Amino acid sequence: MAQQARAVATRNAIVAAAAAEFIEHGFAGASIADIAVRAGATKGSMYFHFKSKDLLAQAVIERQRELNDELQERFASSDLSALAILVSMVRALGELMRDDVVALAAMRLAVEVPDDDEDRGPTYDAWAGPTSAVISHAVAQGDLRDTIDPDTLSRFLVAAFTGIQTASFASSRLEDLLDRLREMWTLLLPGIVAPGREHVIPDMLQRA
Repeated sequence: MAQQARAVATRNAIVAAAAAEFIEHGFAGASIADIAVRAGATKGSMYFHFKSKDLLAQAVIERQRELNDELQERFASSDLSALAILVSMVRALGELMRDDVVALAAMRLAVEVPDDDEDRGPTYDAWAGPTSAVISHAVAQGDLRDTIDPDTLSRFLVAAFTGIQTASFASSRLEDLLDRLREMWTLLLPGIVAPGREHVIPDMLQRA
């Protein structure tokens, strides 16, 4: 059991080190040797757990999927309105990008890995369906305009989040990410909130 625990700890350290290297140097610039040094791992243990840099990238992306699932489950049983859940989920995802090196690395990999890598799409697709479902509920509850197509707004939010976190990382290493996301909602909410429900906007911005 102790040996198994050490193996798991070593693997996790390697994945975290790979994530940090991917953030700092990109997929192409990161090297197995530098990842091993950062993780404090021997070459033997590196290749025992991961035979290639591609497999390391897949492990980072898979860990982000797990984090996404945990985040979505957190809101699944919430008694908040659907619109409040939508705004709160975006903020929580922003906090995850800011605070978790693996989540941030997976987002960077999603825009950098080769075009033929089938793992890139799911990094974004993992949020498209759940976001569309929450939007549909917000429309049904009367908080969002009934002319809104949930899939279209979902795709827009995922793309907007991706662009905002990319710009925030470039300018401040994500220190201003939450401020930028709040700015997004400040501009967006007046155009999507249903007529007569404008009074919910201040509360939504408090959650943003």
